Amino acid sequence: MDFATELKRQVARVERGLGLHLPPATARPARLHTAMRYSLEAGGKRLRPVLVLATAERLGVTDDAALPAAVAIECLHT
Repeated sequence: MDFATELKRQVARVERGLGLHLPPATARPARLHTAMRYSLEAGGKRLRPVLVLATAERLGVTDDAALPAAVAIECLHT
């Protein structure tokens, strides 16, 4: 697998994780959650959370146990 393919795979995991771990835009306080989703869903390289997931895989974490940490890093960065 080449780098570009692996990067796309990991970015897709991060995007899925954002959808799973962020509160819905309609959850109270809706204004805050709408703003959070607006900022995080704008896209980007997602390099920091991808590095978290890649490191976890290299350390033997094969499931999505590192996904909350990767999402948290992206939230902090954004």
